[in-house]
Amino acid sequence: MKKKLFWFPLLAALLSIGVLYTIGNVFEISFLSWDFYEENPAEGVIFEAGGSVVPIIIGFIVGFITERILKNKHKSNHNLV
Repeated sequence: MKKKLFWFPLLAALLSIGVLYTIGNVFEISFLSWDFYEENPAEGVIFEAGGSVVPIIIGFIVGFITERILKNKHKSNHNLV
């Protein structure tokens, strides 16, 4: 059960981050998107990348909530036995 307590919150966090960034990029929502900018001037290549941290924060919150739910279920199952 220990491995499940680690992997489920991590996967929930990563999945929610990916879904939020995808929604932000598809619907052009600035606080949920990741932006790339590339320019090729004569001197060289200019590449800029930037994005919002809001999906990352929400992903950590989702992972934390998932972990709490799993711990409470695990604890209640041990109390019933």
